[in-house]
Amino acid sequence: MNNILNKKFIEVAAKSGYNSDFIESYMIKKELTAKGFTFRRSALDQLLKKNSKKISDFIRDTYLPKEQKNKFAQISKILNPKKNAPKYFTENDLAFDLSHWFNSFLNGDVLVSPEYFIGDTVEIPVIGSLFGNGQVRLHKGREITKINIHPKYANCHAIESQIGSSRGYMRLFVPSKNISHLANNRFGFAQDKKSKIIWCGYIEPQSNGKYNILDKSYSTGKTYGASVENISLSWSVEIKAEYYPTFYNN
Repeated sequence: MNNILNKKFIEVAAKSGYNSDFIESYMIKKELTAKGFTFRRSALDQLLKKNSKKISDFIRDTYLPKEQKNKFAQISKILNPKKNAPKYFTENDLAFDLSHWFNSFLNGDVLVSPEYFIGDTVEIPVIGSLFGNGQVRLHKGREITKINIHPKYANCHAIESQIGSSRGYMRLFVPSKNISHLANNRFGFAQDKKSKIIWCGYIEPQSNGKYNILDKSYSTGKTYGASVENISLSWSVEIKAEYYPTFYNN
């Protein structure tokens, strides 16, 4: 959807009684917005705070003394944008320079790419923790945190691993109150109807309508055993994605 259609859609929907911010948020989640080059100030603020830096440090380290006053003004226009304001120093220029600057002193496995500062992300909740017995403990209140994620996963929730060998590993799933046939013979989450325990593992359906939750190797497919057998389910979901978060997601 191009910029003109995007704005027109929001305008018409707002006249119908919908909140414009809500509409734009929904369009971002569904990837209906224009693929523009919006600078993500929140992404910059996050990295600056994490590394105890200020934008003035970036300007001082990156540009010649005679350029710094002008660059500060140009960067301020990008970080505090005004509609239709002319730009001689673009979002892409700033993203490239910031990427080079951060990578000059960060000692991490992940490089900061220019794309990190441009585009859209959405937040999803981390609603529980996975433990070594294959069970999930749901978080309560302030235990529920949020991570940034690509908009295509906007309808997902996340479970964080507390297992020593995979501490911090995130598994994403779309919450449901039903048993999903798409989760059969796949890795996913499922709730035991009787005990209400939420299990993570390979969901194996049985001919009697019940299920086994298996401890199975991702890489070889070898089954090491069953976490629980012959249970009725309240619901089941497949795992949509999994990864170790970096500064991109925090």
